[in-house]
Amino acid sequence: TSYTIQVSNAGPNPVIGATVTDRAPSGLSFGSWTCTASPGSTCVSAGTGNLVTQVSLLSGGTATFVLNATVAITATGSITNTATVSAPSGVTDPDLSDNTASDTDTIPDQRVGVQKRAGSPAVVGPASFDIPYTIAVTNEGRVSLTNVQASDSLSTTFAAGNPIITMAVPLAAT
Repeated sequence: TSYTIQVSNAGPNPVIGATVTDRAPSGLSFGSWTCTASPGSTCVSAGTGNLVTQVSLLSGGTATFVLNATVAITATGSITNTATVSAPSGVTDPDLSDNTASDTDTIPDQRVGVQKRAGSPAVVGPASFDIPYTIAVTNEGRVSLTNVQASDSLSTTFAAGNPIITMAVPLAAT
């Protein structure tokens, strides 16, 4: 996911060195971010991780940040991300009410169900048989899932060459 943060200066004077801050809340990690400033205004063009950087804005100027984020697989409930801007030392901001913005996102349930079933053994030789297995992977959540992978380590059990299998009923050739 990504967040767009726009910082603006309503004037009447330019501001030099205002600090923009957005620290990743629990359940979220920040990757790369970019910044584009309006003509005559400046910002650091790119960075990674938490956003803590300075901007200089002309009266009416803006700086727009795009911050890439990853939601932790263990995240549940909701995540609130908050960005703030603070005036540089010695500068009085006449309107502090617009210096903080938050976005709250609900984390959808992402649940995968896996079932493994053994079928009936079939004799294929004097000392060998096949057991068919069925593995069913289902989406138990409320959102679509992509890139789901399931793996089965059964082959490593049999790779040793001498697995011990106990059958309640002897197998008969058909």
